[in-house]
Amino acid sequence: MGQEQRALRRSRAWRTAAGVGALALALGVTATVPAGAAGGGGAPAGARSENRSLRLAAGYLAIDLDSAGTVVGLQDSRTGTGHLATGKSASLVSLVIDGRQVRPTRVERHGALLTFSNRRAGFAIDVKAVDHGAYTTLEAVRVEGPAGGDVQTLLWGPLATDITRTVGESVGVVRDDGFAIGLRPLTDRTEGAWPQEYQDYGWEREVADNPSRLQVAPHEEWSAAGRTPWGSVLRAFTYDYTKKRSRSNLNGYRIPVGPLHGPEGRITGSKVALFGASPELTPTVLSGIARGEHLPYPTQNGQWQKTAQASSRSFLVLSDLRTGNIPDAARLAKAAGIGYLYSLPNSYGPWKSTGHYEFDASLGGDDAGAAHAVALARANGVRLGVHTLSDFIATDDPYVVPAPADDRLALGGSARLTRPLARGDTTLYLDSGGLLADGVHNRVLRVGDEFLAYASARKTGDVWQVTGLRRAQWGSAAAPHAAGDRTARVIANGYGGAVGGNGIIDDIAGRLSTVWNRTGIMANSFDGVESASESGWGSYGQARLVNGTYARTRTKDGFITETSRMSSNTWDALTRASWGEVGVTSMDQVFLNNAFYKDNFLPGMLGWISLKAADSLLDVEGKMARGAGLNAGSGFQASVRDLAAGGDKSLGVLDAVKQWDAARNVGAFTEAQKARFRDPSTNWHLTAVTPGKEWSLQELDARGEPVGAAQRVRTPTPELSTAPLPPAHAHDLYETRVTTNTPATVRYEVISGALPEGLRLNKDTGGITGKPQRPTAARFTVLARHTDGLPDARANYTITVRR
Repeated sequence: MGQEQRALRRSRAWRTAAGVGALALALGVTATVPAGAAGGGGAPAGARSENRSLRLAAGYLAIDLDSAGTVVGLQDSRTGTGHLATGKSASLVSLVIDGRQVRPTRVERHGALLTFSNRRAGFAIDVKAVDHGAYTTLEAVRVEGPAGGDVQTLLWGPLATDITRTVGESVGVVRDDGFAIGLRPLTDRTEGAWPQEYQDYGWEREVADNPSRLQVAPHEEWSAAGRTPWGSVLRAFTYDYTKKRSRSNLNGYRIPVGPLHGPEGRITGSKVALFGASPELTPTVLSGIARGEHLPYPTQNGQWQKTAQASSRSFLVLSDLRTGNIPDAARLAKAAGIGYLYSLPNSYGPWKSTGHYEFDASLGGDDAGAAHAVALARANGVRLGVHTLSDFIATDDPYVVPAPADDRLALGGSARLTRPLARGDTTLYLDSGGLLADGVHNRVLRVGDEFLAYASARKTGDVWQVTGLRRAQWGSAAAPHAAGDRTARVIANGYGGAVGGNGIIDDIAGRLSTVWNRTGIMANSFDGVESASESGWGSYGQARLVNGTYARTRTKDGFITETSRMSSNTWDALTRASWGEVGVTSMDQVFLNNAFYKDNFLPGMLGWISLKAADSLLDVEGKMARGAGLNAGSGFQASVRDLAAGGDKSLGVLDAVKQWDAARNVGAFTEAQKARFRDPSTNWHLTAVTPGKEWSLQELDARGEPVGAAQRVRTPTPELSTAPLPPAHAHDLYETRVTTNTPATVRYEVISGALPEGLRLNKDTGGITGKPQRPTAARFTVLARHTDGLPDARANYTITVRR
């Protein structure tokens, strides 16, 4: 019998004897100290604690656990620098049982298996730890609770760090100038966040709601990393859905969800990756995690999209795009150097309704018509994208009409009618009022197959009186309802329609991927994706939609996805966010948005910018200069009619867009120039000297008059870094990186010689990581391949591996 099997047998033996009485005693012992107090996320009272009982290596992060499984050290193993926030240690893994957090009091290691247990509480968690070199995975392979106890949630951490310089909320990475610590959720059910129900655990009340000062919305609800007054936290959880649960949304409204049948509903299988790395190698580690753990790995020009310059390419977002004017639209796009047309005829896209997502007449009325539109766009040298509203369900969609509406629409709490409701009644009476609480959009109820809007509600004696009913909403029919009939609150979306539950989310993921596969559409926005969370399923709902669509979509290269929210569970699949509109959103906010993008290893984007024939060249080039300073693309909101009517003036504006983006994408601007571009008080004019290769850059004053002499801007000749690579030591973790002088690099390859055995070159990032196996002096040549007509570059390197 192996060590892992013996550990399982021992834990089962004492677990059976623990009993419910021991659980009640243990729950009192391990109650969480209120947030902010000493030990608020730390070891249980009375637990034996030592400085270090066990050490885990996760890349360059050394995680020290005491004998109770409490994290007592987070150390940069290269320098010995500690990063555990003072007085803020917590259990590496714990459970919520019967509504209370219960922490382990003992941890044992048997090979790759760590058993966290609390004998008095009667639980054990077996965690399989696998060292992958640059990162380590932790997977809960067995979770056993006490007899009769309800094991509701498995919590990872939080890991409390003293790092505050950069907190990448969505990606789950915190870093300073010298070190980065990351936590990535590895399954859709392992949510990179903290449950809204447990505000008193894990210092959750101290975690900033919107540290990045985003205008679109706070992201803390879906974030693996959080900022606190004393540092930062990294955390994840998995909720048990083997039975029906009531989950709390961000506003505290309780929504019943589940159950999920089979293994999908269990917390066993919850899995995260942890790592420590130098900040500049962090993208390489993240790439390795995504590849190694089979997470979504979309590419642009064959390169992982998180490092691809093409991920920030600009779009022409058109309000009047139709199949018939695609050639004209393509001509305008190419005049601006833009390769994507994007259809946005209204707030929801070229669809008859959101939900079933059938094309309207603008793009042919069906999938075959849309495929024809895509082919026409391709023949004219551009790709086609369309807008979506995720799982917003329109009130005229077949999920709602004709009656009866789909039973899988998301519903909140429910109650029973205490009196019959006749067809013409405008007041109803319920036996409870929880469903009427604030915290969801609109005031809509469902009784049987009828939707009813209401104006107000109040408690009268033992019943709740709901008044101001508007009957037969959303195409339903007014009908009589008997006393005792179930009445449910409808979870509405921000536009007044419904939201799909998990079954409908799966339908929509299947429908969207079918559309992309059948038609060849190459871009979409998951606008309103937070609705998949508002259904009660949190970031798991978002992952089910986004990752489910990605998994079924055949095209993995060149497909651009935007989003209204960036959650930790969808970070891998999504290309970018592009929030706000210059002119409506302040430039200050655009800079804040781009700071968030940079912190989360996302491409820079200015947002969706209004572009009209009447716009002044001075104004357009001012925006393009900000984009160049941030290395940010744009979604240019325009119409074919307006730009075509603008004649030569439009062509001048479009050419300005082309020149600025062309120079930005090849890295023609110096760092000093980009710093000047980020000054919003400056104005600029860029003129092509040799198309695609050389430009003249002139600073202007507010009237458009020249300031100083023009500057020459040139496309750099691609070169690889020539600095010697640092030496390595046999069997020790190694990391370094080769770089180029242009963002147009799309591939790094070893074309002669070889890296030391045990090291690997990441083709997408240029990072070199691994553990060399023996002393050697390895010589090799790296080739860097480029787009935009730039030549390839090569350089010779040596890595010396010492004993």
